Amino acid sequence: MPYLLFTVLVSIIVALFAVQNAIGVALNFFVWSFQSSLVIVILGSFLLGILVAGCYLLMVKARHYMLERKLNDEIAKLQKEKKTLEEQVAMLMHNQKLRNEAGRAAASGTANTAAEQK
Repeated sequence: MPYLLFTVLVSIIVALFAVQNAIGVALNFFVWSFQSSLVIVILGSFLLGILVAGCYLLMVKARHYMLERKLNDEIAKLQKEKKTLEEQVAMLMHNQKLRNEAGRAAASGTANTAAEQK
């Protein structure tokens, strides 16, 4: 909001300046030479400056959008990889638990067999 107010204020100041200086001027640009009102020159320069700044800001915004999109894709990929790894860890922990239970069962079965033989 402050940026918009600043832009409107600067636009009003430039417009007032241009209207107060409404004299004819000779313009030379490379090989062209022509007469124009100073109002047209000032407002044209101002609008051209806004156009150039707008194009630059659009380019910067597009670059940020592409970077954000790339980072969001990478985050999604890493979250998917994390989920896969968590599932693998859960499976390995389950397998380890089954092995431990089987080992205890085998050890107690061996102990029971040894006690029965005595």
